[in-house]
Amino acid sequence: MADKASGDWTAGIIAMFAALLIGGGIPVGLYLGLYAPKKQERIDAEKKYNELVSNEMVLLAQQADVMKLKAEADEMAERVKEIEAPFAVGSDARVDVPAARDALKLLAERHNLKLLPIRRQQAGAEVVFPGEAQVTFEKGLVATKLIIEAQATFHDFGRFVTEMEMLSNLVVIPATLDCQGDSNGGREHLFVMHVFVVQKRDVEVIGK
Repeated sequence: MADKASGDWTAGIIAMFAALLIGGGIPVGLYLGLYAPKKQERIDAEKKYNELVSNEMVLLAQQADVMKLKAEADEMAERVKEIEAPFAVGSDARVDVPAARDALKLLAERHNLKLLPIRRQQAGAEVVFPGEAQVTFEKGLVATKLIIEAQATFHDFGRFVTEMEMLSNLVVIPATLDCQGDSNGGREHLFVMHVFVVQKRDVEVIGK
């Protein structure tokens, strides 16, 4: 008896709803025609939302990769700075390494290296001067040439070369050495030495 009453009640609600639609001038077909597109819009919206969520996750993962690469690049730049700390800074105006040249001139004075006799009458003559040449090594390292011309004893010049090769703030590579003994039997001799000073690179560019 209860089931029958429940069925009558449900049927009654449907009948009332249909009567309301028809009584209001809205056919059932029109109602379904309005509802179906809205349902599809909701499905499309949910699909688009899921795609956006998925794309956002991909972008976040890519951003994490980019941040990791940037951190690695910064770390590499710091390592390059440490490795190239002893290298000289070149001059943009000419093929020269002024600070390295000045350091070698001070070293030459400390070990009693003097100008060659033929240079002593020249204005601005120096024991160490630019060779106006460069060499490029593998991996992009550049070395700039300096020329050392001096009159000194073997011992003084030998001490100069030893200390030059042991400098902690410069990397100096000897290339050639010409030596002329004193024909009068004196203790001082004439030396002409070509060296290459390794230069720092643009770490900001290389590290990034």
